Amino acid sequence: MRAHDMFEMPQTDLFSEHRNFLTGVDFCLSELRGRRSWRPVLLEVHLPPGEIDDRVAERLSRTLRRYCAHRIRYNRRESQALRVGGVSALRIGIPVSAVGLVLTAVATTIRPSNGAANLVTDHLGWVLAWIGLWFPLDQFLFYPLAYGRENRVLRLLSDAVVEVTPERPGPGAAGF
Repeated sequence: MRAHDMFEMPQTDLFSEHRNFLTGVDFCLSELRGRRSWRPVLLEVHLPPGEIDDRVAERLSRTLRRYCAHRIRYNRRESQALRVGGVSALRIGIPVSAVGLVLTAVATTIRPSNGAANLVTDHLGWVLAWIGLWFPLDQFLFYPLAYGRENRVLRLLSDAVVEVTPERPGPGAAGF
């Protein structure tokens, strides 16, 4: 209902059936993340006629670029922090994996080789070896990918052409 609602939650009745629980930018990011497109974005913002003036589209566009640039910087720092966390998690993961591999090696010496003690020791060793490396490598390699995907969408949104039009009357008009 206001241009500010693109970037901050409007103060409304939480139990209203027309309440938005996300900002306009969050809606845009969600919509763009669901697509695999590199085409330019046209952002249509519908506002009540009283909220529209000659400069609102330009102010929204400028603020949107600044918001996207800020969030891209934030995502880069968070991505780097996840990688640092993955490397530091190796301090625990490598010893756990080493214990697991030692248990697996010990399992080869247990007789009978097809007995329960051998089976449990061997499987426990492999599980510990896997667990010890899984989380650090997952955090180092895969967790930061989500930030990269969001940055792609933020770059698209930052270059969006913003068009402000009067709100269309009708049921379910959400304002975005």
